[in-house]
Amino acid sequence: MIKSLSFAPKLLCILLFVALLQFQTTYCQSVSKLTWTTDSEFLPQNSIKSIVPDKYGFIWMTTENGLVRYDGKNFDIYDSHTTQIKSNRLIYITGNYQADSLYTTNDWDEQCIFIHQRKVHIVDKKLHPKALQFDKNDPNSRFISNGVPSLLLDAPKRPYHIPLASGNYYFIDNNTVRLFNAKKQLLHKIHFEYESNSYFFAIGDILFYLEKNGKYAIIENGRIKKKILNIDPKAENMLYWNSVAQQAFFYSGNNLYQLHYKNNQLQKSLLIENEDLANQRINSIYFNVESKIVYLGSTTKGLGIYKIKNFKTLVPNKPGLSEIFYSLSTLNASTVISGSGILMNNNEIIADLNFTSDKYGMALDRDKNIWTYEGSKLIRYQKKGDYQQSKVWELGKEITSLFADSNGKIWYSLALGRKKSGILFNFIPDENPTFTTYTTLDFHPKFLAKCDPNTLLMAGNDGLKALNLRNKEVTSVKGTESLKVRNIFISSKKNIWISTYENGFFLLKNNKIYSFPLDKNQYLLSSHCIVEDKKGFFWISTNKGLFQVKERNLLDYANATISKIYYHYYSKEAGFLTNEFNGGCQPCATTNATNIFFPSINGVVTFNPDKIEPVLPTQPTFIDEVMVDNQRTTINDTLFLNREFERITFFITSPYYGNVNNLNFEAKLEGTGNKEWTKISKENNISFTTLSPGEYQLIVRKLSGFDSKYDYKKITIIIEPAFWETLWFKIVVVLLIIVIGIISYNIRVRYITRKNLLLEKKINEQTNDLKSTISTLRATRENLNKQIENNTKIIQYITHDIKSPLKFMAMASKYMYDSFDKDSEDLKENIQAIFTSSSQMFNFVDNLLEYSKGYLDKGVIDNEEFKINDVVFNKIALFQNIANAKKVVIKNHIPTEAILTKNKQLFSIIIHNLLDNAIKNTIYGTIQFSAGSDDLYSYVSIQDTGNGIEKHTVEYYQTLIDNYDLQRDKKFKTMGMYMIIELLLILNGKMNIESELGKGTKITLMFDHESA
Repeated sequence: MIKSLSFAPKLLCILLFVALLQFQTTYCQSVSKLTWTTDSEFLPQNSIKSIVPDKYGFIWMTTENGLVRYDGKNFDIYDSHTTQIKSNRLIYITGNYQADSLYTTNDWDEQCIFIHQRKVHIVDKKLHPKALQFDKNDPNSRFISNGVPSLLLDAPKRPYHIPLASGNYYFIDNNTVRLFNAKKQLLHKIHFEYESNSYFFAIGDILFYLEKNGKYAIIENGRIKKKILNIDPKAENMLYWNSVAQQAFFYSGNNLYQLHYKNNQLQKSLLIENEDLANQRINSIYFNVESKIVYLGSTTKGLGIYKIKNFKTLVPNKPGLSEIFYSLSTLNASTVISGSGILMNNNEIIADLNFTSDKYGMALDRDKNIWTYEGSKLIRYQKKGDYQQSKVWELGKEITSLFADSNGKIWYSLALGRKKSGILFNFIPDENPTFTTYTTLDFHPKFLAKCDPNTLLMAGNDGLKALNLRNKEVTSVKGTESLKVRNIFISSKKNIWISTYENGFFLLKNNKIYSFPLDKNQYLLSSHCIVEDKKGFFWISTNKGLFQVKERNLLDYANATISKIYYHYYSKEAGFLTNEFNGGCQPCATTNATNIFFPSINGVVTFNPDKIEPVLPTQPTFIDEVMVDNQRTTINDTLFLNREFERITFFITSPYYGNVNNLNFEAKLEGTGNKEWTKISKENNISFTTLSPGEYQLIVRKLSGFDSKYDYKKITIIIEPAFWETLWFKIVVVLLIIVIGIISYNIRVRYITRKNLLLEKKINEQTNDLKSTISTLRATRENLNKQIENNTKIIQYITHDIKSPLKFMAMASKYMYDSFDKDSEDLKENIQAIFTSSSQMFNFVDNLLEYSKGYLDKGVIDNEEFKINDVVFNKIALFQNIANAKKVVIKNHIPTEAILTKNKQLFSIIIHNLLDNAIKNTIYGTIQFSAGSDDLYSYVSIQDTGNGIEKHTVEYYQTLIDNYDLQRDKKFKTMGMYMIIELLLILNGKMNIESELGKGTKITLMFDHESA
């Protein structure tokens, strides 16, 4: 559906347009304003008498409570607490800053204070007579000029001495002006009638006399030229002369001018406009030319700082007219138009055409007709109707991008509902265009750009896409798939740059994406628009300010020829009303013949890049002061430290009067093994804790400008070692060790030689004895072998012979027990005891015989797998009657599945003896068996509630277990325990005894799994 709007005849439209221009009220803001720093912030006191620079770029100020050094950020105060100054009431600063020679004095010239090499020195005033401004005891003595105005200039025509930077000086007295050289030789003398010394000032070697009405005289080479300065003689006029900085200023009609001598006359340049300084009690002025900052010293209000702005913000001043701007386009060499139809030039907004538009996109065709859109409506505003006639096409779908290529064709895209897909169209912008469907897309492009005749680039939240105009193939640019691309910029070198919402900006070159390091605050993450100026700089807008960077540096970084990039940052203090610029529109920023225009949420920021002189951090870096364990001290290039220090802090400074974000220090301490650069804190200091004795080098660096080169400062730190850590001490110790070693070696050699002789003699004697002993041992061994063999046979005979009678005794007693009169209980119990005892003896002898057969005959132990519960159960059955007689309850808690792989006969003997001992020592109690295992051991425990074992006996057996000696004398007569220990050693077992007298004993057997 097509809608059109028609208007009255062209003449009426022109009249309406002119009326609109006349009705529109607009304004421009550069936001230059005077700010004051007082004793509530950083100053020691609010009365500033002098403001002067020094050779190194610092600014010095005198107050009535000390001397102040300012580096653009920090105010360092020198007073009676930090220096040897006796009185903090200081007056004016004089001297030659270029020669690093500045002086000031306190009240009545009590002390002479010399400012040299950035430090404050107290010097003998007799050796520096030029520092004293007058003789207080002689009212006719000459007064050495300290600038204008001067609170010390008590008599208007007192003999007046004006020193010059060249070493020459003027002497003015009795209406006579004399010029002397440094050797006090008279060069010129001229008669000149004057009213007051306070009208004299010098620029270079030329003397001027300027009255309040604008009349002035030039005194040069012995001649006088009288002229008139173009000022309002009726205004409140005031001369200011900074004699140290060699700067003269004139205040007239609420404007402050700097005076220059050019073309044989005084000329003035405006510094501060429409500012009432007359009531601020200004006493001194200094203009920092590089940073475009005027410093004003007041006797009551402290330090005034006025920054001259080169950036302007154009803001509409019409009720209801939005200050939020998006798309901007160049209409002609002087005029820029916004997407909402606001016209502007370099200085002001000139009209509001009140376009119907989303403000995010527009395109100009070759006839300068403006195409824009609102939602799904495509709108054309015609130039021939002074942009008051429009035509609307309803396209049915939301328009997401609009772009006019260099061939005159206009492209736009439509979104297909909530789907990510869209359609790309193009048309020739004639009177009745035909909209041609070019291709379908699977994304919504937000920005279109043609990088060559056959490629259309499309940017959106899915990255960057390339459309081949020959075959309509769409491909994703590799590396951009996850980027939210907001802008495409093609530079004059045909390099393609893209900016994103969350990932910074990138270079697309040779089908490869290059990323770049961010600024220290990472403001560049949200990059909006990129504009190139004539000097090869890029200007990049963000949500947090504006950046300037050299394209050549970016390309060098992409080519890996440099490793760092210097970004120069501008914020609101440069002249913006806000740091938040806008993007996501097409076109974004734009230019006219001279200026660049950026949209923001509060107006349009405009500036002439040729007139922007960035304040670069080119001044050297200084480390003048350190704090060692809370004690401040000054240093040069080498610092000697006591080895016992705990903490040292280095204070780093470099005079810089621009945005503090452009001054970035990094440091590293060589000698510690750490080769990484560390970023310095905002306080510009770095600390180290205790360091080992030795020599270190602290290196501080900063990027000094667009060449991306570093400025370095190095400090050598020497930590003196203790005497035992010194090289000479180590050498002496080494020499002593060598001497002692040689002496010890010689003594040892003599001793060994003597010992060898004695040893050789003794060996011969013992060899003979040994031969005799060997013969005796051989005979003894044969006898022992025969004895062992006989003993073994005797044991076998005994066990064999005693087995049968014992078995018979057990059978007979059983028979007696079974056939005896059951009514005789006593006899029955005795017979039962005989039966039980004889059964025990039979089993014991049977086990002993098996042991003899299995071990003594073969000499080895045969292991087998058996159930522990079965062995214990058999032993309990064996001792059950005896236990019953002693009223002892025996419990078997050993699991039936508990298995042990050992020699069953030896293990059975151990259990037998342990149970026998437990029953012997227990009456009316209990005996419990238990077993278990872990990752290392299998455990079998027997615990009784009997008499217990004394502590020293337990310790003895425990020691015996750990270090058993078959030849050791047996301390106790309990042979069963020794048998248990010996058998445990044979089975590679261990035993732990826990006992307490009167409460019982617990014995735990432990068998490791590996030996099982």
